[in-house]
Amino acid sequence: MTILLLETLAANAWPAAEMQLLDGWQLRHTQGVTRRANSVWPNIALAALPLAEKLRHVEDFYARHHLPARYQISPATQPADLDEFLALRGYRRVASSAVQVAELSTVLTQTPALQKTPEFELEVAEQFDEGWFEAYAEFDALAAQELTVRRAILQRISADRGFVLLRINGIAAAVGLGVVEDDWLGIFCMTTHPDFRRRGAASAILRTLSIWAQLYGARQAYLQVMDDNASAQRVYARAGFVTLYHYHYREQG
Repeated sequence: MTILLLETLAANAWPAAEMQLLDGWQLRHTQGVTRRANSVWPNIALAALPLAEKLRHVEDFYARHHLPARYQISPATQPADLDEFLALRGYRRVASSAVQVAELSTVLTQTPALQKTPEFELEVAEQFDEGWFEAYAEFDALAAQELTVRRAILQRISADRGFVLLRINGIAAAVGLGVVEDDWLGIFCMTTHPDFRRRGAASAILRTLSIWAQLYGARQAYLQVMDDNASAQRVYARAGFVTLYHYHYREQG
């Protein structure tokens, strides 16, 4: 149940512009920007339709939007053999990622107290913040066509939000986003300017988000990290995060 809950919370925290229900599945579309917001969330199956018919409906849905059909596959996926079925149909596996979790008390124990880095200045905005978004777009090197769509995704989040901006000696250096729902803190959009990496900025943001989230009743945190992002995994491990499960996407070739 924890995996299904986290998959639900993560979907809520990154809301698609369009969502169509299909026999328990959610078909998400957001102008092709980000895999999560343009993929099937297949974690509830009502079994009213044969699987082959459901797949046809999915492919028709994404074809109308000029996108490949794509499924987000996790241990919560229904039916349980969907991944194998898609592989046999020629869908390729991409973007393998880990979902990691930690108690907030552990994160606070594992990360340095902020007074130890007096050059760090941290702000938490609870509404969408253009200054935060400008830094996020720059640090993550977002393409121009992505900006409007990502801004809209962030503005659609309905749960409690914390947009954290960290400055070092007055210069914007790192950002992160926290979304609190059902006593969980979801951590997203963690990125640091290349000039300020390996100085503890990410750990400071994790600590700040944990303190902020406790004000809203959160007790534990989750995040997603790509399997091939070894540097981010080291940061999260030092903060006390451990992998609970993995997910990947199956994408129409």
